[in-house]
Amino acid sequence: MSHGKSEPTNPNAADYKIYSRLDSGESLESILKNPPTTKHGVVTTASNIKQEYGFWKRWRVSNPKPYSD
Repeated sequence: MSHGKSEPTNPNAADYKIYSRLDSGESLESILKNPPTTKHGVVTTASNIKQEYGFWKRWRVSNPKPYSD
């Protein structure tokens, strides 16, 4: 789990998957309905997803994702 201090870098980790899905425009509700797995293959809990969502929102305010055309 990230702590909102940097962007996740492990593509097998749930926090990375959550950030990627949110960056692609997927909604929090959609992620909650179809949660990612952790790097150990365990389904991520709703509370962890919501916490990562908060981290992601705060991170993107100060670190916008560059978009290419």
